[in-house]
Amino acid sequence: MRVGRERLREELRDRVRGGARGNGGHLIVEGEPGAGRTALVREALAEAAALGSRVRYGAADAFTAELPLRAALDCLYPEGPGRAAVVALLREAREAPQPGGAWLAAMDLLVSGVEEWCAQRPLLLVLDDLHWADPASLLLWQRLSRAVDRLPLLLAATRRPLPRRPEVEQLCAALGAGPHGRTLRLEPLTGAESAQLLRQMLGAAPGPRLREAAGQAGGNPRLLRDLATQWSRFIEITGGSGDAAGDAAGGDARGDAPQTDAVAELTLPEPELPDPPASVPRGIGYLSRPAYTTLRHAALLGPAFTPRELALVQARAAREVLAELEEPLLAGLLEDTGERLRFRQPALRRALYAELPRAARAALHQDAARALGEAGHDPERTAEQLLAGGALDRWAVHWLADSAQSLIAAAPGAAAELLERAVAQADCGDRDALEGSLADAALMLRRPESVELLTTLHGRATEPGRRAELAFKLVSALMIQGDMARSLAVTDDALAEQVSSPTLRLRLEACRVLALADLSCPAQAHTLAAAVVAEAARLGDPLCGAEAHHAMAFALFHLGRGRESLRHVAEGIACARRSPGANDMRLLLLANQAEAHLRFDEPETVAAALREARELALSTRSTGRLVVTEARLAEFHYRLGDWDAALTGVARADGLPVSDGWLPVVVHGLRALVLGHRDEREAAQAELALLPPDPFAVPAARRYSGHVLLARALLAERAGRPADAVRELLPALAESPDEAGAYERPWVLSEIVRMALDSGDAATARAAVAACGRTAAALPEYPGPALALLRCRGLFAQDPQLLAQALERAERGGWPLVLGHAWEDLAVARAWHGDLAAARSALTRAVAAYEDLGARWDTARADARLRSLGVRRGSRSARRRPANGWEALTPAELKVALLVAQGRSNPEIAGALFLSTRTVQTHVSHILAKLQVRSRAAVAAQAAARRSGPEPVRGPGP
Repeated sequence: MRVGRERLREELRDRVRGGARGNGGHLIVEGEPGAGRTALVREALAEAAALGSRVRYGAADAFTAELPLRAALDCLYPEGPGRAAVVALLREAREAPQPGGAWLAAMDLLVSGVEEWCAQRPLLLVLDDLHWADPASLLLWQRLSRAVDRLPLLLAATRRPLPRRPEVEQLCAALGAGPHGRTLRLEPLTGAESAQLLRQMLGAAPGPRLREAAGQAGGNPRLLRDLATQWSRFIEITGGSGDAAGDAAGGDARGDAPQTDAVAELTLPEPELPDPPASVPRGIGYLSRPAYTTLRHAALLGPAFTPRELALVQARAAREVLAELEEPLLAGLLEDTGERLRFRQPALRRALYAELPRAARAALHQDAARALGEAGHDPERTAEQLLAGGALDRWAVHWLADSAQSLIAAAPGAAAELLERAVAQADCGDRDALEGSLADAALMLRRPESVELLTTLHGRATEPGRRAELAFKLVSALMIQGDMARSLAVTDDALAEQVSSPTLRLRLEACRVLALADLSCPAQAHTLAAAVVAEAARLGDPLCGAEAHHAMAFALFHLGRGRESLRHVAEGIACARRSPGANDMRLLLLANQAEAHLRFDEPETVAAALREARELALSTRSTGRLVVTEARLAEFHYRLGDWDAALTGVARADGLPVSDGWLPVVVHGLRALVLGHRDEREAAQAELALLPPDPFAVPAARRYSGHVLLARALLAERAGRPADAVRELLPALAESPDEAGAYERPWVLSEIVRMALDSGDAATARAAVAACGRTAAALPEYPGPALALLRCRGLFAQDPQLLAQALERAERGGWPLVLGHAWEDLAVARAWHGDLAAARSALTRAVAAYEDLGARWDTARADARLRSLGVRRGSRSARRRPANGWEALTPAELKVALLVAQGRSNPEIAGALFLSTRTVQTHVSHILAKLQVRSRAAVAAQAAARRSGPEPVRGPGP
């Protein structure tokens, strides 16, 4: 069992080698059942024997713990005349009225035998499961330990955390201390070590789903092996040498990991895997019966729980529960996370839970829900028990009606599921209130059904104030689904009715502005927004102020007045900060602020806005806004070149219980694009296959279509189908409002130009140049469209000067992938004009940027394009980055250097780039060394000289 035990194995081998040289000592090997204690000491026994030491092994057990000297006798004399002599003395002691002398004689005989062996050659004694050893054997072991400083005697004993006996604890403390003592602890495997063990077992690297499921073992090697064996029929191995499937059937966990590209992945989602083997609970049979029963009740409460919750469910005093949890805590079965106790091995919790009959489980869950609910406990925990308990009884329906709003705020997904059950079985008196709460939950989750529910409730309502309130919620739901035309109609109808609340009327007016701006009437929207902002100032309500400025910012954005829009966004955020009731609007404005500053290539402001938004969304449990924030963060990390962080971000967004129509486009599009750049074609295609049949049916989804279009085109180009690649990008040529607002459209247009020219389609390339020109003219404030237009024109004309200007803008923007493309484009243009040395230099810079990103396909494409023009990067040494100067900086270092040149401190740079301060300090040290300067001021001076000189236009020399 080598995985994760390398350091301990080496230390134990050192002890064994020292013992073979005559160095005495004693050590304790500690670990939970299944951690590999016995395998470790058996390996030591084999090595000691190979080195010429005499070895003896014995194991204590629970059934012989009361037999004097049994454990020691089994270790020293498992058979033969030596054993017979000791047994005779033990028999004499048992029959004698005063057995003390016989006991001492037996012990002296064993000690003298050890001394005789040591006189002949070094001796290794191993006593396994010391925790079960009888008191006399413990006493003998203690006597022998006192002789290790004068004898070539190495004593090794293994133990687990339970049972805890005072005499064992005292002996282990003594043996593990002092100059001759050592305690080796076998800790749970880390996630990486668990993945390595699976790789050895299966002959293939575990995929993401299997690695995640491996966490059920909590780092216990034996449990992980048992689970992998049980899951074997749900594990599929793909790729590799073809021998992987055979390895999966009986892989050797003792050898080194096979060198194969095969991947082992679960074919089922983790929740659908069968319950763990029934043998798992039997593995904790050493617990006392009360501790075992309490642990099984804790399994009903989920992966984590508090002692108070368990005390409420068992109707017992908390101190009694804590006393019975002491054993599982000592055994490492439970972990104290600070706020809760957590099952360290989720598979154990599932196995304990599965032991209970299904009917008993449902009844226990219902009882637990009632105990928690009547105690006024966290409604989310009560809801978890109700969800697991089946049909709702009358108490549960009434509790849900009373607690719905607090539950929706804390756990909208659980609230929606429970409310659906309750509505189906509630009487008329409760149904309206429950349906209203269900609509609120669906709105919070951004589900399409919220529109239908709110439409029904609005149609039933007769009281004007209630109708206006439901109309506002319905408009919000329609906007989330992207149905701006209907939302405008509902808003107009609501405003035509009596709206007694001035704040609600203003909020409806703000909705009208948003709808008009989105429906290509930004001038009209701007006129109305001015009156809304003035009225909000008169009312002095923070939420109204925030919504009014949001409406104005939205109208200005659609008018192409980005900086003005941002000023109103900032004012709206300032208003929202004055009232907790405006937190939802504050989250929306922060997301808009981050997106706008991203368009202006201002990463530090983006980072600050997203950080504030994420913290607020998590603290307020705003699931709908959190998904937007996570998606924005993922996009930001993608632009920064931290693609692993981008993939983590979309995974977090994908895991949230919301139903936004644009979310699959963002999640699968960004994943596919990253995987495509990394040349993981099959994985990228699999991501695109997960998109719905019409992924851009929702208008909001069309605004995030760029990643999907680029990923599809990349895969077509990679497959040698350039014309198909161009066709995949053609939707970006449409002049619809949705396409005009698409964030990635200018860059997509520039890619159309490149790919169309490569496939000989000059007409499409010319159309893309013209479309990009119109976009840049409509959005003159933003650097992205201007950069894309320079690229389009430079590519179409193969003009090195225009492409050098695009490169200069790309360097100012600081986005690594864009910078790599700019260098690649310049290399091609220089090659076309016969400047092969300069082309080679630019190609080297492009490839360096791609390699820093891990963009293997881009590297291959750039090499292929330049190779066809007679340019190769040359030898391996020629591809290395220069040692000194600005060309020596990596893209990450270049971003940091430009911020240093702006006078930013290390903490400010860390915040802007989502890095640790230590990482920034490391980058700054490298920058100073490569630029051969001693101060940050010198970096700024060089950056200023570089901007003013011709170098950014010409690029590096050959």
